[in-house]
Amino acid sequence: MANEVVKHHNDLNTVIMRKWTAEEMNFFFAIIAKARDKGTSDLVFDKYQLAELANYSIQHNKRFYDTMDSLANNISQLRYIEKTSKSIEYMPLFTRFRVDWEENLSDMQAQVSVSPHFEYILNKLSANFTQYELQEFTTIRSTYAKTAYRLLKQWRTVGRKEFKIDEFKLLLDMPVSYKSCHIDRLVLKPILEQLSPYFEDLKVKKIKSKKRGNPVLAYEFTWEKEVAGTYDPDKFNKPKSEPKKANKSKSSKKTNVPEWTEPDYKNMTTDEEKAKLKSYQKARLEGDEEEANRLREEVEEGLKRLDNAKPYKK
Repeated sequence: MANEVVKHHNDLNTVIMRKWTAEEMNFFFAIIAKARDKGTSDLVFDKYQLAELANYSIQHNKRFYDTMDSLANNISQLRYIEKTSKSIEYMPLFTRFRVDWEENLSDMQAQVSVSPHFEYILNKLSANFTQYELQEFTTIRSTYAKTAYRLLKQWRTVGRKEFKIDEFKLLLDMPVSYKSCHIDRLVLKPILEQLSPYFEDLKVKKIKSKKRGNPVLAYEFTWEKEVAGTYDPDKFNKPKSEPKKANKSKSSKKTNVPEWTEPDYKNMTTDEEKAKLKSYQKARLEGDEEEANRLREEVEEGLKRLDNAKPYKK
């Protein structure tokens, strides 16, 4: 799985991506994770790098090609609009997105160049940025939940965000025909179900008008705010050490927040296990089920930790 951290300017959260598939979103933000701090230089990814970054299993090369083709088409149309009281400007995110492959689709690579006019969206972060783990983002299935994840992470240290109904519909690019009942079932339900592991005590409250029919005016999301701090890019590669003893003075309240989000979390995987896990990933990506199953049995305990088979506190 990818341990990249996605950082981008908050303005990128206003770019509408609802019509993208979940896989295309994964690939796009995997590219964003690699593109940050790279300026406008060309970035090159082979298909295994892209697949690993986006937590994507290559089972059929043709399907992977179709995904990349659709992604390239979407990226070519993606633009950011900046408006002031005296001007309006449309800016593309990328100047180039090229995919090359072998005739039998056995190998591929993608080349990406960031638009110089859009560079600040990715790289000039200062204090006005959104930060989250790509590993978390790629495990979210619903495209509505993925968009909400990015939007709420912008307010992760605040613990609250209110969206006016029109703004909420626009940012999540909902069909015009959606009524309150549709939003409850098709939008809010997957958001609450799929984001609860990443936002402790996540709740949503409808703010209604006092007029006849009590129409919904806004949605207020609340959660336990995160502690502000700098993300440690090496937190998944800490040297093996004895786990810290539990602090009995702390609350024993159960929570569904993954243990690897804790500041003192340490990855206990050995170098030997990491090497076997890498071989397992390669076998799985290449579709060698027999070899993948053999390797999985050898490092079963290590794989459980890597795949977060026990990601929640007890």
